[in-house]
Amino acid sequence: MEVVANELDIERVESVDVKSGPEERAYVLRRRSSSKGSKGSKGSKGRTETRKTSSFEEEYESLEEAAWAKFDESYPDFFQVLEFAKDGGFSEVHELWDSSRYLRAALALLMLVANVGTILINDGGYLVHATHLADDQEDTLGIHPVDDNVRAIQNDYMISGFLVDKCFEAFATLSGCGSRMHSPRIALICAIELFLLALLIVKAVNCFVASFVEKLERVRWTKACIFWWEVFPELSSFSAMRLLHFATPSVVLCDLYSFAAYAGSRAELDGYATGFRLWLVFVLKKLMCLVVGIDAFLFKVRVAYSDIHKDELGPWSFLSLTMFIVQVLGIVQLSMFVRDRIFLFIFGGEDSIMQPAERALKNIWLAMVVRKLCQLFEWHRAIAILMTFDEDDFQKLVLNENGDIHESLMSTSVGSWDPLTESAGFASEGLLSRISEDDKEGHQ
Repeated sequence: MEVVANELDIERVESVDVKSGPEERAYVLRRRSSSKGSKGSKGSKGRTETRKTSSFEEEYESLEEAAWAKFDESYPDFFQVLEFAKDGGFSEVHELWDSSRYLRAALALLMLVANVGTILINDGGYLVHATHLADDQEDTLGIHPVDDNVRAIQNDYMISGFLVDKCFEAFATLSGCGSRMHSPRIALICAIELFLLALLIVKAVNCFVASFVEKLERVRWTKACIFWWEVFPELSSFSAMRLLHFATPSVVLCDLYSFAAYAGSRAELDGYATGFRLWLVFVLKKLMCLVVGIDAFLFKVRVAYSDIHKDELGPWSFLSLTMFIVQVLGIVQLSMFVRDRIFLFIFGGEDSIMQPAERALKNIWLAMVVRKLCQLFEWHRAIAILMTFDEDDFQKLVLNENGDIHESLMSTSVGSWDPLTESAGFASEGLLSRISEDDKEGHQ
């Protein structure tokens, strides 16, 4: 006897009168056969087949039905399940600790050291080689001969090099100089990236030292907040390619909306000349980020190609290639973008614009969270939390869930539900139904 597993088609029907209140409505499951015939296995041609919906989908639909019935009003209190923490979440700071923070903090520190180290060594080496390409001496500053990889990419196209060459040509034309100057393209990009890295390191050292020596408590904890939650994550994936983040269309549109409100208020107070100057600086900054970011990407792609275009991949080449991938993934900092959007949602108000007072409130709240962490935990645990604090932790502190309403919604729609039992029940019921049908056909 041939046994074919039967499938079920589930539909929901109301078991109470339509006039009953939404809370009194209950939904039951009924099995019905599909109205359309389909081709089955041999010996069952023309036999109708039915479709089975998983128990998880059924219970999820029950949740939607219960939520619809509960909030189907003109002005429902839809977000009664959630509420903002009145104390700013400080009473829940002690819940942020778990032992996995140590591992995550160690990985974050390892990423920072590896990223900064590869930038310093690679860019420093290429910068030294690029500045001695025209030298006749065999050695470069007594270190080693000029690298062939530097010679191979010295004349490759870069936007910044093209613009600088055009400026040199214009200057030579105006001044009457017959000689033509060329931009040191490789050296220019390496120097820009090292300069930006130096600025970031100086900022990190300044904030770290100020968090201990500043007299004002507010300034100390604000500097600590900047160090742990702005500069430290930045160093972990920093590169000149990171400038492309500020030229990303979504980021540009967000910054444009906020800057328009800021520049408009400044123009009303200080005059339209100030507003024009602010807009000019804004546009030039975005263009500079775009040009330097693209050139840095082109340069690093060529360097990565020289690392992998070998018979064997050494440890340093593997590390450089890994950090290049990390830097590419870090061009658009999704975690930072999501965090800023959450801050804007919480502190920005209905207009979604962070006013000076709202920005000050956000910064002080963050500084007080850092202070609370350092007061509650030992120094090593506090550092681990500060190094791994993310948007999930922020949401945990700021929002509270009304357990009574949530449990009420779950209990009215789900009740006691075991997905394994339900799935097994549906499968066994379908199998027995198919066996009984085949037995009847055999007797006939």
